Amino acid sequence: MLAVGEGAGELVELYICKLPIKKEESDLNKLLVHVSIERQRRVKRFVKLDDAYRSLIGDLMVRFVLKERYGSVKEELRWRTNSFGKPFLPDYPSFHYNISHSGEYVVCAVHDAEVGVDIEKIGPFELQLAKVFFTEEEYKQVLEAEDGLSSFYDIWTLKESYIKAIGKGLSIPLHSFNVRRHGMEDIQLTDVHSNLSITDFTCRQYKVDSEYRLAVCAYQVSAESFKDHHRSVTFQQICENLNITRLEVQN
Repeated sequence: MLAVGEGAGELVELYICKLPIKKEESDLNKLLVHVSIERQRRVKRFVKLDDAYRSLIGDLMVRFVLKERYGSVKEELRWRTNSFGKPFLPDYPSFHYNISHSGEYVVCAVHDAEVGVDIEKIGPFELQLAKVFFTEEEYKQVLEAEDGLSSFYDIWTLKESYIKAIGKGLSIPLHSFNVRRHGMEDIQLTDVHSNLSITDFTCRQYKVDSEYRLAVCAYQVSAESFKDHHRSVTFQQICENLNITRLEVQN
């Protein structure tokens, strides 16, 4: 068994969980006792049940991965946030994670250093949004793409994953760096002001299904340091792994 704080390897890992088909408020309330008081408060603020489940599953996924890596997980986890609001676990200094959710998916990216992930369900968007937030080159990519909708979400998720990996929120403007795709595993980031390549962070994309786009970005790694495939886990598997009372859920 690995000691707390001891890393499990340098590969960037990605876990994906679909929301259960059956979602009951009574089941949600049973699960809340397994997360922090702060998470309970956040979950209870959601009006829509799907949103509450996404928030809860994100927290439980972190616990699931911790148990996978270290063999056990503390019942009471100490959660902290940096000055920009990015959460981390001070008792696990070599464990870096990031959560994202959209539609029916919740995803968790894990690394031994800074990491960011973003998933988005493809839907209608205003072209003006790309013009405002994207660089001129990225905007041109969207305009010239055979499938402009997919191109927009490819760029958007890559930019968001990089911003989330840095952990400074939108204090870094989305148009301050440029994304150019040469394939799902060959992504070039460039600082707009210096026109220099950003080499300390690496991005790649993963396929979920045709209705979603997903990107991961990690610090001080090469493209080969990302696991080739994401790991799919069901809501039931997460609950059973954490010894949470079995619920009658339909994954």
